[in-house]
Amino acid sequence: MSNLIPETVKVPAHLMNAIGKPSALATALGGGLGGQDKKSPPRISIKGSRFRILEDGSEVVLDNTRLEIIIVGANPRCSKTYYAQQWDKDAEPAGPDCFSLDGVRPSADVTNPQNDLCASCPQNAWGSKTTPAGAPIKACSDQKRLAVLPAEDPRGSMYLLQVTPSALKGLNTYTKELWQRGFPPEIVKTVVSFDTDASFPRLKFTFGGFIDNETQSAVEGLFGSDKVKEITGEVDSETVGKQENVEEKPKPLLIKETPAPVAEPEPAPVEEVAPASARGFGGAKAKAKAPAQEPVAAPVADADPAMDKMTSDIENMLEGLDDE
Repeated sequence: MSNLIPETVKVPAHLMNAIGKPSALATALGGGLGGQDKKSPPRISIKGSRFRILEDGSEVVLDNTRLEIIIVGANPRCSKTYYAQQWDKDAEPAGPDCFSLDGVRPSADVTNPQNDLCASCPQNAWGSKTTPAGAPIKACSDQKRLAVLPAEDPRGSMYLLQVTPSALKGLNTYTKELWQRGFPPEIVKTVVSFDTDASFPRLKFTFGGFIDNETQSAVEGLFGSDKVKEITGEVDSETVGKQENVEEKPKPLLIKETPAPVAEPEPAPVEEVAPASARGFGGAKAKAKAPAQEPVAAPVADADPAMDKMTSDIENMLEGLDDE
């Protein structure tokens, strides 16, 4: 086993029931190890080995070289993206010639599909492209679409993080180590940073500790939701909108009555809130003019015989595992 997660880490009491249990998110993270939405969601770019927040047509370059995130969703399949032209840093940005969000067939928005199925597409075959160093690769690249939240602002904006081909192995190693320790990925903070040994932007994934009780309450209702699946590319944004419209349609009244006049309450004062793109990831999370809040440490489980026994059982279970 590698050292992405400290051997002596203690699981907080409020998360003990999740240890060693099946996790749909863990399955989705490991499955298939991009693409483009009709309406691009807020996303994190790693262009130039700098974290950039892209939202509503604007770009904010962060000073941080590492981010603490909470992964709340992952497309169980790898998405695929194909560009006919070689990348040129001086060229105008352009969309891909072909892409697939589910890795099965080209998206309906593709105007120049390369094949009807991704599995048999010649651009998806190894050796269909060669790197500048002469290594054979696929012309159509695989990516993993993750829906993530800032660990410091779990009630803020949700972002798309696309894991590029060179980082998929590292993500898989991290996911496997979580699984070996019995830690569902939805109860931990994940640290993403840049691999300084790479000559191009490549992400690293490491364990950042457990989420606290308040954060767990904020995120537990998100897993498997349409909001998350829209970001990961598992559902279409227009489909989600139609479903919401149907749900919000008022039912017709059977009896028409004139309601008695009711005194309108005084409107509550409205506080200005920093834009979503500025919250989290080291941005201005707090409301305007509010004093800065000291970070609250995540609760740590009190030592007791039951927890010590469970920890010992987990350690005994792991002793027979081979190192990664």
